[in-house]
Amino acid sequence: MADLANLPNDITPDHFFELVESALADEPAPSGASPEKLLIHLNGDGGGTWALGFQDGKLTAKKNVGEKDPPLQLSMTVDDWRAFVAGRVRDAVAAKVNVGFDAKQVAKLYRVTNKTDQVKAFKGNLQLVVEDKEKGGAHRVTLTFGGAGPVTDNPETTVSVDLEDFVGLAGGEINAQTAFFMGKIRLDGDMNLAMSLMALAQG
Repeated sequence: MADLANLPNDITPDHFFELVESALADEPAPSGASPEKLLIHLNGDGGGTWALGFQDGKLTAKKNVGEKDPPLQLSMTVDDWRAFVAGRVRDAVAAKVNVGFDAKQVAKLYRVTNKTDQVKAFKGNLQLVVEDKEKGGAHRVTLTFGGAGPVTDNPETTVSVDLEDFVGLAGGEINAQTAFFMGKIRLDGDMNLAMSLMALAQG
């Protein structure tokens, strides 16, 4: 099985999604799984759009397949994507959190079908900005709800967090609501989408 927790820094998106599909090849689709796909847009050299979802009972990751009105889309540059899956952000999280890859654990995410309708009710763009003060940069990922085209330059809502605090959130050391009231999570723009998603994640 592919070890998605220890990917090389120069991995390409094509190779990554091949590994994801292969790693979950033996995991059956959950009962009641939605036929709608998650779209991941990666911009830059080697980028493209991938549709992740279940087809014929198996998880598939297909490139440049058009999906109408997807309930959720993720958009980021290839460089930022690589930071999350094989670079600076991945390494910071792995230093404190066990991120070993288990296909059965990942497949459980697709079995949480009771929140699908709630996710479909969201509309708008929320951009997560992970600020890396040590390196003087930031990594961004934009979540787009409601089926419209992604807006990455001027999203309705921006959520900013320092890399150190992002690691704490990923490891469960920091509660998202507590982090917000402590000023570790900073919101700009429309707070309704961010607070609704935070409540959904906590519920």
